[in-house]
Amino acid sequence: MKEAIRLIRKEILALKFVASRLSDLKAAVTKVSDAVLTREESKKFEAALAELSAVSSEKEKFLQTNKKQDMEAYVKAQEDSNEREVAMRLLTQLKESERKLASESYVTKELLKRSSEFVDFRINVMAAAKADTTYGPPGKNASPVANKMFDANV
Repeated sequence: MKEAIRLIRKEILALKFVASRLSDLKAAVTKVSDAVLTREESKKFEAALAELSAVSSEKEKFLQTNKKQDMEAYVKAQEDSNEREVAMRLLTQLKESERKLASESYVTKELLKRSSEFVDFRINVMAAAKADTTYGPPGKNASPVANKMFDANV
């Protein structure tokens, strides 16, 4: 049971570290003029993800050894004790950390998507790309599309 508690704590810390790095990455992305900072924060975020992956692999080996599907099933199968109560509280914390990270990840994904769309738009503006006309029957629109660099219409 001590090993399970150690692994749960380790995973909670790794998740919090990933969330912190994700927050730093999001802050760097919002600074439009600082690509170097964004690149550095991306590398740090990747390292945090690698650490979380290592913890997850360690947990999977533990679960395979104990022939359990997940950590909650392992803890629930143990006899009632103080350690079991501690493990159950830690599992609750773990689920909350996972939920917060998923929420933060979704927000950051949307921010990155919008940033990418903005960059495409700016490149099209600088390249003087012209959008398709919106009136007229299909095939009759005569506006040139050949010099359009990306899909964003200007």
